[in-house]
Amino acid sequence: METQKQAMLLEKSYHIPFAMFREAFTAFQKRFVYPRTYCIIALLLLVCAGYCHLLTGDVSSGARATYCMVILTALVLAAFQWYTPRKVRRNLMRAVREIENDQYLLRVYPDYVEIGTILPPEDTETAAQDALFDDVPEDDFSGTRIYFNKGMHVIEYRDFLILYQTKAMFFVIPKDALSEEEQEILRVHLEKKLQKNYKKDRSLTKR
Repeated sequence: METQKQAMLLEKSYHIPFAMFREAFTAFQKRFVYPRTYCIIALLLLVCAGYCHLLTGDVSSGARATYCMVILTALVLAAFQWYTPRKVRRNLMRAVREIENDQYLLRVYPDYVEIGTILPPEDTETAAQDALFDDVPEDDFSGTRIYFNKGMHVIEYRDFLILYQTKAMFFVIPKDALSEEEQEILRVHLEKKLQKNYKKDRSLTKR
């Protein structure tokens, strides 16, 4: 533990406002979910257009019924593709509301970062039992260790950083929780370790 503390480059606790998490997750969806969704919707609408064109021709009643069924199915699938990302975001935001006041901790080491929740302090009874049996209390931090590798990516936005691991683990780091010096330490270290996997949003590159 002492070696880790000496090697630690940065340690910072922070809180993620609900509005910021919603903005961050929406930005994540726009970058990685919506492009694929819109492509699928466009293909389904092309199918609808093609079969609608076939309906204008001289077709049998059986073929007409089949074409109508294909069109209806394609429209339902397109609506499902449009609705699903919004449903996912709504459900996630409902869950986030329940942990809105949680505190998080960021620890930056040379080869990895740790991000997790700061656990609430143990109750008086538990603390007394630990003291009675000379137990050392556990660390009040439950974190996930993320190593700098090809699967780790960071996107910098105006107010926050999005850190994700192969689009499976998603973390938000508010910039206003860090001083200017701490932001620079974090930015330089991440850019050095991740190189092309560290990207800036267009709103920053246009400055």
